[in-house]
Amino acid sequence: MTVAPSARAGSLALRSSLAARAALVLGLVAAPYGCDRGKGPLGPPDSYAVYEPAPGAHAADTQAPRAMQPVPVEDPRAVPIHRAATDGFVGEMLRTDYLAKELIRAGVAGKPFSPAAQARAAEPTVLVLAGPRAVRSDEATLGVGLEVPGSFGRKKIDPNPMWIEVGDDPVSDPAFVQTASGRIGRLVAERVAGGMGATPAELPRALIDGYALAMEVIGREWRVGEGPMGRVAPDAGTGTQRERFAAVRQNSFVFKPDSQVLRPAGEIITKPGVVAALVYRMAQSKGVGRKVAPDDVYAPFVKDRVPPGVSPAAVLGPVRNFQVKLLTAWARAIAAGHPPRDLIDLITAYAEALPAERAEATRLFVVTTYGATVKAGGVSAAPADATASLAELTALAAEVAAGRKTIREGMHP
Repeated sequence: MTVAPSARAGSLALRSSLAARAALVLGLVAAPYGCDRGKGPLGPPDSYAVYEPAPGAHAADTQAPRAMQPVPVEDPRAVPIHRAATDGFVGEMLRTDYLAKELIRAGVAGKPFSPAAQARAAEPTVLVLAGPRAVRSDEATLGVGLEVPGSFGRKKIDPNPMWIEVGDDPVSDPAFVQTASGRIGRLVAERVAGGMGATPAELPRALIDGYALAMEVIGREWRVGEGPMGRVAPDAGTGTQRERFAAVRQNSFVFKPDSQVLRPAGEIITKPGVVAALVYRMAQSKGVGRKVAPDDVYAPFVKDRVPPGVSPAAVLGPVRNFQVKLLTAWARAIAAGHPPRDLIDLITAYAEALPAERAEATRLFVVTTYGATVKAGGVSAAPADATASLAELTALAAEVAAGRKTIREGMHP
């Protein structure tokens, strides 16, 4: 079954009417496609498809097409997917994956993505009803290629669709929006990070896993409508889901376990939880997440589709506006031959792509990492030193933004 996300979208807290127009402008509303279409993609790239492993299928080898079968639209197990895609953050993530595919098909800085990445970007987003929901997004199985039922009992292999497991029974997952948001987030990050032909061993796992975790956090706190019933209940989901959500929001991953002692700087910039905290804060920041980028950033996504006089950022909405900027910065760095490997690489790529946001993005990085990469040992995280520490962090960020200190200065005393 392949369907398209509806036009309803949202902001970080409440739905935005302008953002709701984005689906129409970006072509995200499409007629359902059948599952057996002969040659060509399973469906349009601005749609999603729900599959499950075929009886007797083996899930071990994700490098070979996996035997799957489409899940009927009326199957109760898929209802949470359709509901969240229509009115929730999962819909935002499905649209973000579509935008990532647009970027891959358009290329960046005059350089095309690999033919394999472009072929995968022409397919729907494939969600698979399989795997335990209790695992983290970085532990869920992600693969490429499907073996699906064809005509007259034959089987058809489509080598291109990228797919990710979202759990075998979303109905039983009270925090499904967190589960699915993280899984689709991982799909998005792997598309972009591997788009120029990087092998699985070359992918920056800390950045991919950190981005996915940030999407989990935003998905869990996303409001649909108004009031406390419009978001995930505080006690919903597994203990691991709740702990990860709290740890990112409290920036706990920057510390050694069960302490307020900063991790070494080299460890901080490769910790997925710290990556998640920074991405989460950037998305929330008015000076980053909601700031309008130059027109060339939006060109691959909204060219000839935005009504005259309407800002592309307003059409995309706050979340996708940030997503477009972050993914573009990431892709440009890859195209330039220096793919981001750690958090400093990613924030540097962002600042280079969006120079008007350099100061605020740098400040968020320095504050999140307690200045550990700029000043050896970092800045005190003790509550009693909070006022003095904030002043010092602000000063360090200004020094870096002005070029008087390097962002890695504290790592090489």
